[in-house]
Amino acid sequence: KEKKKADKPKAQPKAEKKAAPKEENDEDEDDMPPPAPKPKSKLDLLPKSSMDLNEWKRVYSNEETREVAMPWLWKNFDAEGYSLWKVEYNYNEELTRLFMTNNLIGGFFSRMEAARKYAFGSLLTLGKDNDNMIWGYFMVRGKEIPEEVSETPDFASYTWTAADIADEKVRAEIEDAFAWEGSSLPREYYDGKVYK
Repeated sequence: KEKKKADKPKAQPKAEKKAAPKEENDEDEDDMPPPAPKPKSKLDLLPKSSMDLNEWKRVYSNEETREVAMPWLWKNFDAEGYSLWKVEYNYNEELTRLFMTNNLIGGFFSRMEAARKYAFGSLLTLGKDNDNMIWGYFMVRGKEIPEEVSETPDFASYTWTAADIADEKVRAEIEDAFAWEGSSLPREYYDGKVYK
């Protein structure tokens, strides 16, 4: 005997949704004006520099600091296109644990993302727990501190002093700051962070 299967109604293909008719006021996407161009940084309007900051960052990252990177920097540094700045934290007396001080530098760097294309820096945590400081040097595009740096929320917590690279003592400090060691560091080295 053959059992008869219950006749199931076949599923009807879903009707395609019709696009809602456009109202006369709707504009075609083609009729929309293009988005306004992203405003350029004032730094992009400066004359082209003879020094390639990205090349410096590669040399610093991949070569020995004292033996290769620093000689490269002094040979290629463009004093018309870049400036160097000593950076010191204003509230060192409030710093406690060394790792927390180092985290403070990391937070400052992460909030300075807009300057990455125009700056390079090395900030060090120096000293010991409950007696430490933040100190280092930055290289920035142009002769002044750019908005990309000065508009960072933590900027006012630091003193930025223009560095005279003709002074051998200042050059030695910059080299020690970038190498994270040396006799010109104001305190004993704990750790550091590089902004690149």
